[in-house]
Amino acid sequence: MFPTSGTDLLHGDESFRLLVDAVREYAIFLLDPEGLVVTWNRGAQRIKGYTADEIAGKHFSIFYTEEDRDAGRPAHVLRSAADLGSFEDEGWRVRKDGTRFWADVVVTALRTPSGELYGFAKVTRDMSERREAEEHRQRLAAEEQARAAAEAALAARDGFLSIASHELKTPVASLQLAVESVVRAAANDRLDRERLERVLERMLRSTQRLGALVNELLDVSRLTSGTPSLDADETDLTALAADVVERFEEQEAGRVRLLSSVPVMAEVDALRIDQVLTNLVDNALKYSADRPAVDVEVTEDDGGALIAVGDRGIGLDEEAKLHIFDAFSRGRNAEFVQGLGLGLHIVKQIVERHGGTIDAIPRPGGGTRFSVWLPRHQARQ
Repeated sequence: MFPTSGTDLLHGDESFRLLVDAVREYAIFLLDPEGLVVTWNRGAQRIKGYTADEIAGKHFSIFYTEEDRDAGRPAHVLRSAADLGSFEDEGWRVRKDGTRFWADVVVTALRTPSGELYGFAKVTRDMSERREAEEHRQRLAAEEQARAAAEAALAARDGFLSIASHELKTPVASLQLAVESVVRAAANDRLDRERLERVLERMLRSTQRLGALVNELLDVSRLTSGTPSLDADETDLTALAADVVERFEEQEAGRVRLLSSVPVMAEVDALRIDQVLTNLVDNALKYSADRPAVDVEVTEDDGGALIAVGDRGIGLDEEAKLHIFDAFSRGRNAEFVQGLGLGLHIVKQIVERHGGTIDAIPRPGGGTRFSVWLPRHQARQ
């Protein structure tokens, strides 16, 4: 026969009551239908700090934080347990002395065979030590992650300094030698026009190289800091690609060709997309020396525009593909290729600033195809 009132919950099998009372690792007690404490075991006294006489008849909301009481959490727990049969919860609870502990709580509704609710069984476990251990583990993991990130940043910095010093040293040295040559020739009164022109050409190439390296660094700084904004306008991407190809053809005759002739319109920052194409073609030429032509193609695709630059160079392996758009990544034959390894990183930043995507795909038979997708229109801020 089941009890019919909160008071009757006190009268049950004596051996079972003694068993429950002996448990010290868990607070096990009964509540009446209104949430008033009816029974109290030794575990409850150890965990929560109240004696049976002190807590009997008190509402179980006394164990909750003020924030949870104001939010109606105790009533929600009883209502959920009554509706679902049982309810499990984790959160902060309050001891008699006001200190908090992290508790895992299971509340089970107790019903008569006819379905009448006559109370709740509540089991609470103090999980503070486990939570502290988990938080400690997470702190150690976070510290380890931060340490690894710091080490990676230092390695990237050292790598950058090594690459930058090497790349900057070449044009600086060339410029210095050219200036010294002019100074010596002038001192010996042997500076003829033809020699001066050759030296000035070397100096011009060196300053152009220095300017390109500095501009790459400035571009990365501006793009990663969120500036500048795009100056987007309706642009014929095919015509823009034709201009880029023509510039390369002046020095790379027959090695760069445009496969498209039909206008493809999109709202883009023309100067930035020119930079994207220039960097992609320049990269393709660097990594496909003495190979067949670099192909540039512009088509309409999926409601936007697709720009493809393909080469027949050394190609991509899976490891290289993972890092090809990272800053200072220079591929498998980096020792033979000039540059800071920022070109493709800048390209990706510009494309994503336009709301587009870029992918590098190995080509059958060798080489790589870079595909840039751009939306037809720019989202308005």
